[in-house]
Formats: sequence, structure tokens, C-alpha cells
Amino acid sequence: MNISELSKRSGLTTPTIRYYEQIKLLPKAKRKSNGYREYNDNDLKQLLLIQQAQQVGFSLADIKAFLPSNLMGWNHDQLIGTLKDKILEIESLEQKLTLSKQNLQMMINSINNRPEDISCEENAERLFNLYFSETSK
Repeated sequence: MNISELSKRSGLTTPTIRYYEQIKLLPKAKRKSNGYREYNDNDLKQLLLIQQAQQVGFSLADIKAFLPSNLMGWNHDQLIGTLKDKILEIESLEQKLTLSKQNLQMMINSINNRPEDISCEENAERLFNLYFSETSK
């Protein structure tokens, strides 16, 4: 397949595909007699794998470090270690996001459930004082 078809099937732009080739994330394409790049199904699979790795948070440098140039040449132990490390990063991020969500929900509740005898401005000052007195401990 040519680069246009690979672009359509992978959802990546042709400059992105060329860039991946340039930085050796994708093997250098074979050339037809007319000079056009020629790609195969393994190239498509590699691009899809790169996209999936990016979606779970791997940088291109990370992907390049663990993705073999030959899809059949995986370093099993390195790959498993890298994937486990990414799971730990995701779990840490999940904990941070859960805490952030709880803090935002508490803030919404504190704003919505202000004492009736104070104004919104007074409630904001009360919440700031409460928040900053707890964070400075």
C-alpha cells in the first residue's frame, strides 16, 4: 500500500508517518520503481500499536525504547517491566484524580450549603480561611 492508503487506514497524517520513519519508530519503507513508498500490513500494525501506546500515556521516546524494529523481536522481560511501570503510573494518577474530584465535590458542597445568615462573599472568605488554615498545618 502507498502512504496515502496507510494514512487512511491508520488515521495518521502522511507527515506523521514520514516522521515515524525518520525517527525509526517505523521501518524505512521500501520504494517502488517510481520512488513511491510501499508499506505492508506489518507497517500498519506497527502504527496502530504506536497509537495505542500513546493513548495509554507512553511518549514516542518510551515507545521507541521498547518497540522492536521487527515486531517478532520483543524483549519479553523489558516489555513486561515497562508495561508494569506504566500501570503503576496510571494507578498513581487515578489516586490523584480521585482526590482532586473529592476536593472539588467538597468545595461545591461547601459553597452550596453555606450558612443562610452569610453572603456568598462572606462564605468565600470563610472557605478560603478554612482551606488555608488546613493547608498550612
